[in-house]
Amino acid sequence: MSIINGYNGKNGYSNPAIDNRAAGKPSTPAGAAESAPESSAEAAAVNLSPGATALHKLTQSLASTPAFDQAKVDRIKSLIADGQYAVDPTKIAAKFLSIEA
Repeated sequence: MSIINGYNGKNGYSNPAIDNRAAGKPSTPAGAAESAPESSAEAAAVNLSPGATALHKLTQSLASTPAFDQAKVDRIKSLIADGQYAVDPTKIAAKFLSIEA
């Protein structure tokens, strides 16, 4: 166990005479109250880049629009039910090929 650096009192670990808990922290004088961070609007202000602002507006507009066109779905559904909707396999294959290319 003695090969582990810092074990059993080396480097101040487990040594009550050395207090490493406050290392790197600024010390406050006895009786001094710690100051709270400012809570003004200036401290909480955030400046967004033009790209981030545009992305935020786009996200909001997409959230307010429906995911699909319900009127178009209803129209195609009625055409299928009436037997008037014709599927062209050549057009479907061509579209798949253009997507894959």
